[in-house]
Amino acid sequence: MKICGCEISAKEVRLAVVYLNDESNLEMLRLKTTRIELEDDTSEADLRSFLADLQAFSREHEIDTFVIKTRAKKGRMAGGAVSFKIETLIQLVEGCHTRFVSPVALAHFAKKDLEKYPEKLPVYLKNAFLSGAHALMKG
Repeated sequence: MKICGCEISAKEVRLAVVYLNDESNLEMLRLKTTRIELEDDTSEADLRSFLADLQAFSREHEIDTFVIKTRAKKGRMAGGAVSFKIETLIQLVEGCHTRFVSPVALAHFAKKDLEKYPEKLPVYLKNAFLSGAHALMKG
């Protein structure tokens, strides 16, 4: 089973695909595509293109589930409207389930349950990796 951890930031989604290897150890796929950007959220063509890119990504990497790091809906740290459109498009990817994980759960998981991060994990993919790893390890 392959899980794609997602962190939505501004106009893009950052993607990290994780799975358990034959020894049941956590592994992360090295991907050519680690982010997909929504150019214009008011353009139907761009929305459809973004969804098509997600669909192709999920097929290419045989994704079973997308796991999204949640963002606040109101308040000072609230996610923007575009980020919630991106979240919806992820939920619409055919053949995939979508789950959510809170930043608090990710922080706890990183401190208590994660043995190590993959080598050469880019900083911008840390939360996407944690989202996927949390779902894979915690069910």
